[in-house]
Amino acid sequence: MLMVLMLHVNVFKDWSHTGSTGAYYALAGIAIPLFFMTSGYLMANKAADWKYVARKIWGILRFTLIISLVVYGLSYLIHGSARFPFPQCLIQRDGLAVFWYFGAMILVYASLPVLQRIINNHRYFVCALVCLVIFGQVMFTINHWGFEGRHPWPTFRLHYWYMYFLLGAYIRRNPVCISKIRLWWTVPAAFFYGLFYNIGIVTTGIEHYFGSLPCIAYAFITFGALVRLPVRDSKLVDRLSSTFLPVYAFHWMFLQEFFHQNPFFTINHNLPVVPATALDYVITTAVMLVFGLVVMRIPFAGRIFRI
Repeated sequence: MLMVLMLHVNVFKDWSHTGSTGAYYALAGIAIPLFFMTSGYLMANKAADWKYVARKIWGILRFTLIISLVVYGLSYLIHGSARFPFPQCLIQRDGLAVFWYFGAMILVYASLPVLQRIINNHRYFVCALVCLVIFGQVMFTINHWGFEGRHPWPTFRLHYWYMYFLLGAYIRRNPVCISKIRLWWTVPAAFFYGLFYNIGIVTTGIEHYFGSLPCIAYAFITFGALVRLPVRDSKLVDRLSSTFLPVYAFHWMFLQEFFHQNPFFTINHNLPVVPATALDYVITTAVMLVFGLVVMRIPFAGRIFRI
């Protein structure tokens, strides 16, 4: 989630996503791959029948509908008019465009019984993962000519989401593959990926790099290093992880309504690019984490912010 905030702070800036600001943009660019890897990692050993699939899809629809009602009401109060964002938000339309992720997760859940059959057969598992990596590289290559820029709905880029989902599941089933990864490895991986992005082989956005081998390697090393951290029983981590859904649900509206409107959040525009971006990121992260912690203390919030 911290990477998502960094990514979207850069999106709301008017600066070019190259050079120093491009470094921030690239470093945070694996946020969405890590989301799908986490899902694959957590579901790798679960027995998922169609009843489970229906329950999870209903949970996503219920959650996105409730948040859409809240955002619609707040937008109406602020602006005097608003468009109801559900269900088009699930394909990156209207005010809750970031909810395309939930639309993609609906499709992944709908495929879960088939994906688990693949995961449970090692030969098919490896074959599917290799084929998806190769196909991802092909898609990255043709993005040089703007292919995905002309087909912008990320919800339906299932070749990427299946690939990262299966990669997370592979790490869960074969932990030996990350046994030698160290946290410091993420530094050269991030540096190389940032350099690769700034070369600008594809110029249409960080999401069009998801199929590239440097992005896959950066995501694999980062995820592997994080999984190896001894924080499973940390109360702090549990508290912060509980803020994921409220922060994800409302951070876009916060950036949209206040980031450029409130003088407090634009006071740093006279600073150089790098410290200005860092300051915006620190402010946004602090505000949203406090918001998430406060929201999760509200009675019944745990029932709402649950999928």
